[in-house]
Amino acid sequence: MNATQFYEQLSDQLSILPKNQRIAFAVNICDRLLPDYIDFYAQFNWGNPDILKRSIQCAKNAIANVVDEHEVKQLLAELEAVLPDTEEFTDPLGTYALNAACALFELLEYLLNQEIDHLLNISSTITDTIDFKLSELEEDLNEDEILNHPEMLKEWHHQLQISK
Repeated sequence: MNATQFYEQLSDQLSILPKNQRIAFAVNICDRLLPDYIDFYAQFNWGNPDILKRSIQCAKNAIANVVDEHEVKQLLAELEAVLPDTEEFTDPLGTYALNAACALFELLEYLLNQEIDHLLNISSTITDTIDFKLSELEEDLNEDEILNHPEMLKEWHHQLQISK
């Protein structure tokens, strides 16, 4: 399977899921990215992991079909203020933290408009993070080797499983 096939299959599967399962899919990814933001915060003492945690809780509440639009909009504004600038934070942790925060931003946007593209963007944030981490560990990996790396294939498989 290549990346195009993965995203086509993921999109097809997500499009037939009920809203609460779509949100649960996104929350799963955001939960797994959160430690990267927490690590960034611990290293640089910049940002606010509590905003990300509250955003996740808001989405978990929405799984039960309780979407507080005012709260979502407030969290979007708060989240935007704690997005790391990768030009300021050039350490890889800055990129990982940005991906974690962007995934949550996409999830909050999804709660407002239910566009599948937000979920696909969330999927991309974690695969991008895996790509970056693999490139950091093994600098000589080319794109094909990264896409066929066991960690990437494991992530694709996981996403396809939880989106059924």
